Amino acid sequence: MAGYSAKRAAAGVIAMKGRYTQRGAALMMVLLIVAIMVILAVGLTDGVRYSSQRLLNQRLMDQGYWYALGGERIAVFALEDSSGDPVSALNQDWARKDIVFPIEGGSIAGLITDEQACFNLNSLYRAEPATGAADDVTAAEQVFTALLENLEISPQRAEFIIGRTQDWIDEDFSPEGIYGAEDLTYTALDYPYLPPNGLLDSTSEMGLYAEFEEDEQKRIAPYVCALPEVNTAINVNTLALDKAALLAAAIGNIISVEQASAVLESRPENGWADVASFVTALNLASEETMPTTLLQGIGVKSHYFRGLADVFYEQRQMRLFSRLVVKNGKAIVYAREYGEVF
Repeated sequence: MAGYSAKRAAAGVIAMKGRYTQRGAALMMVLLIVAIMVILAVGLTDGVRYSSQRLLNQRLMDQGYWYALGGERIAVFALEDSSGDPVSALNQDWARKDIVFPIEGGSIAGLITDEQACFNLNSLYRAEPATGAADDVTAAEQVFTALLENLEISPQRAEFIIGRTQDWIDEDFSPEGIYGAEDLTYTALDYPYLPPNGLLDSTSEMGLYAEFEEDEQKRIAPYVCALPEVNTAINVNTLALDKAALLAAAIGNIISVEQASAVLESRPENGWADVASFVTALNLASEETMPTTLLQGIGVKSHYFRGLADVFYEQRQMRLFSRLVVKNGKAIVYAREYGEVF
């Protein structure tokens, strides 16, 4: 009986240990399930929170975009108000630099710049290939070469950039001149691409074909632009004071950059009434004459402008760059760019 009792006691102990083991395993399983549920709940909560924040950001940026379009409309109205004036000058309302409109939750800052106060790279376009003759140099090529000379860039580099620009924008597929380059040149690169064979949309395209050296692009960029027309004039009424190098180049460097700077500083507040008044203000000596071909590239009225609507709304920023053309008294937006423009 004693042995039997001992066996029953041992069996009981074993049974109890089994029950405790099962309870421990069940407890571990419950804890594991709870942990998984917590992880899923946290993930779900974070997903909902991120989605909500993303939707909020999208809503606020959309609202900022509509505010930016409102700023663009203000630029349109300002340009149309002055479209009937015989000249475009820096004393007109569109040229103000202190325009800020308060809005609920932020502000809209506006700025309009004249895109004809620069050298239009598309004016280098040639309908016919160059003959190589000394007199076969277009007015635009003369101005660009003179500009680069004022920026201390060699005539050889100017000739190279001109040749590459002309082949980049012409319609054919055959290289022209000693510096010409077309499809075969660019498709042979490590990262191949094709030239557009059309007018430049942005001056940043120069980085694809000009093979800039050192800081050449940084020096040239402030003086050039890319307009959707070939024949555009440089507006001497809206040239900034620090663009004297371009003014001197536009008249064939018959005066120095320092003299051109003095001319800009003495410019009438409402600008020169016409090109003849500007030429008179140069006070050229009798033996100094301005080439007629260059006179055609100078004007006092602009049609192309660039507007910036810089919106700060609910601690977020939206920048909208609008390119506008004024024709027949109407300002038309023909291109938009967002964010930073390089």
